[in-house]
Amino acid sequence: MKTKSAGKFYGVGVGPGDPELLTLRAVRVLEKVDIVIAPSAGGDSIAFEIAKPYIKGKLLKMPFEMGACGRARQEALDKNADLIRRMLLEGNDTAFITLGDPMTYSTFIYMTERLTDFEIEVIPGVTSFSAAAAKLLMPVAEGRKPFAVVPAGDREILEKALENFDNVVVMKVSSDYGGVLDLLEQKGFRSGLVVRCGHRDEVVTLEPEKYRGQKIDYLSVIIGKKVKP
Repeated sequence: MKTKSAGKFYGVGVGPGDPELLTLRAVRVLEKVDIVIAPSAGGDSIAFEIAKPYIKGKLLKMPFEMGACGRARQEALDKNADLIRRMLLEGNDTAFITLGDPMTYSTFIYMTERLTDFEIEVIPGVTSFSAAAAKLLMPVAEGRKPFAVVPAGDREILEKALENFDNVVVMKVSSDYGGVLDLLEQKGFRSGLVVRCGHRDEVVTLEPEKYRGQKIDYLSVIIGKKVKP
């Protein structure tokens, strides 16, 4: 049973970087809620910088140290959820902003798992890979062909995706940039790279090999397509 007198909890996707990619619904929610939570790492919140023009209520930057693991990670998530719970019980409509889409590789997901007794609404956002595809003019998928979305870091999983799909999106490529490029080449894929999509310093290239050996920003995505014989 949902808590009726409590505030409503929103997950708001703010897109990959360009404030103009926020949906009308996202803007309306950000303008009307009492509190906006911006997840941050090390004090910085990219999501806040994107949504800042539309925030009218109180802002809370909430630390999420995603490098933590095991019990420490769960305790940190529980602590943040408890803080949100108190806000909602005080009757505050609260929005949790996320890069891209709230239901795709987002810290918001961990909060929904802990706040099931409250009313929750998710406002979809433009994902980084759909925005990257637009920048590259490279379709993610065509016709009836499937595609895979895989985070970099586990080469075995990526290799299986490249063997089974002709269209593969690789997220968070900074964790293993050289390894990702090697596998794409071995499996016969051409690819495009977008770094910090929608930001002023974005990089868009169909020659990702040029950046091998360089430090790649965390906000990077590669789209690979199998080369037809």
